[in-house]
Amino acid sequence: MSTPPVGSTDLLFIAPPAAPAGEADGAPEAYDAPVRPPRSRRTRAQSGPGGPEGPEPTGPRGGAGTGPALRMLKGARQAAAGMKVSDDQIRRVLDDPQDVGPDPNQPHRTRLQRDGLVVTTGQDGMILRVARKR
Repeated sequence: MSTPPVGSTDLLFIAPPAAPAGEADGAPEAYDAPVRPPRSRRTRAQSGPGGPEGPEPTGPRGGAGTGPALRMLKGARQAAAGMKVSDDQIRRVLDDPQDVGPDPNQPHRTRLQRDGLVVTTGQDGMILRVARKR
């Protein structure tokens, strides 16, 4: 082999490892990761209640409600209960807010408003605070 010119790069391709003994087709099943079928993104209206995966959990402790339990801090849940604000009212604010903006005190949090109800959420969607608009 001759000396490569200055500035060139030689590439060396390495073959994949050999199949273990006893594998006839050369594609060992032990190396294959299980494949799950892709799940389609669908809305609640398209699938009906629960859909093919079964019913969704409802309410804060599995009680009556219209959707999955809301992820809320303990203080936010207590504040909502004290103001007699239901999960459905909070869900309406989250689904269709009239005003969205950063929280003035902590800009990395999101403040959503609708019908006099203010819900503050973290970056992960956790409900951090529930209050009435002053």
